[in-house]
Amino acid sequence: MTVEQVQRAIPREAALIEYLRYPHYLGKGKWETRYGAAVLAATGDPKWACLGSAESIEPNIGRIQDSVRDRTNEPRLTAGLKGLYRQVWAPLEHLLPTGSKTIIISPDGALNFISFATLLTPEDQFLAQNYSIAYVASGRDLLYEPKSSTNTEMVIFADPNYAGVLPSALPGADVDLRPLPGTAAEAAALETQARKWNWPVQVHLGTNATEIHMRAVRAPHILHLATHGFFLPETVVGMSRPTESVFNADPDGLQTDSALRNPMHRSGIALAGAQATLDAWKRGEIPPTDKDGIISAEEVGGLDLTSTWLVALSACDTGMGKLRAGEGVMGLRRGFIQAGAQNLLMTLWPVLDRTTGEFMLEFYSSVQKSGNPSEAIASVQRDWLVALRKKQRVLVAVVVAGPFILSFQGPLKSN
Repeated sequence: MTVEQVQRAIPREAALIEYLRYPHYLGKGKWETRYGAAVLAATGDPKWACLGSAESIEPNIGRIQDSVRDRTNEPRLTAGLKGLYRQVWAPLEHLLPTGSKTIIISPDGALNFISFATLLTPEDQFLAQNYSIAYVASGRDLLYEPKSSTNTEMVIFADPNYAGVLPSALPGADVDLRPLPGTAAEAAALETQARKWNWPVQVHLGTNATEIHMRAVRAPHILHLATHGFFLPETVVGMSRPTESVFNADPDGLQTDSALRNPMHRSGIALAGAQATLDAWKRGEIPPTDKDGIISAEEVGGLDLTSTWLVALSACDTGMGKLRAGEGVMGLRRGFIQAGAQNLLMTLWPVLDRTTGEFMLEFYSSVQKSGNPSEAIASVQRDWLVALRKKQRVLVAVVVAGPFILSFQGPLKSN
């Protein structure tokens, strides 16, 4: 594919930023890992900017991730958001076409785990207040030709019964997939709205939210998953979706001595029976993998979503995964893209049970009006970030409304 082909797919008043983490030769056999960015508009030559060493940029990314996860250190979060703006955005500002409103970002390296909308400008505003941010894995994704489908159905999985039909957690076990009653309310509200919009809708709740039903799904127009999501380190398993206040909820936790080397096995979503499966593993038992209630990213890649317009992962950490040079993020985002999802809404840190349902309802209302998922998430996220900061503070705004990013394949609709 050529630069000119990609340019023709960039709307007016938009620009593509392709970030790159690369080895920079310093001479005399010495190298330094750096970040850079290529800026491409609908017309004109590509423009390049070196952004500095990974050693100076990545600590700010770590500060942001740490702050949104412990939910206590506002000064640290603010410093990280302002510092990262200076490092990876300010050097590109003068390279953007005049009048740019939408920025399509192809992140690389640890920048895959940053919600650019939350960066703080020198005017102390969120970047989302200046631009609508959309994401692609690569600029080539703009040339993807989505398959058409006559299926207009919305399929929802929510509030799974994690214990399933097997015994619940063992006494004293350190595994606790907490019920998510807020997701049941989220599903009910979405079902009501879908019927008002004349969208055919199918809902799977409780013991009906099973892996068997998930595998039977065939390219719905919209797939919405409201449950626990996870990305596991090789030797530590942790799943969380706080159910209380953003400042009071404790994450769920699970420790294990087994090592999971493949990142596509360590990322996934939990459905009905997942708790029973985890308990069985602790007893040394292995339930049938096709109905154990845990769908790994690798299994997701085998789902039939070849003409699915939108997948919304209303769960924690669904955008996380393992970085591999030249391959992007190995995890749920890779699995759903492989399965064929055209638009994928995911999260970069734990989300809140009740407020996430409210956020999702506003997102779908905006999608229904505009038909543009990227613009819908940008608009709703902008409004929530500003309102929450005004009512409370930056930390609350970023923790609650900041984790959502939407990656797409195909043409970006102009507004």
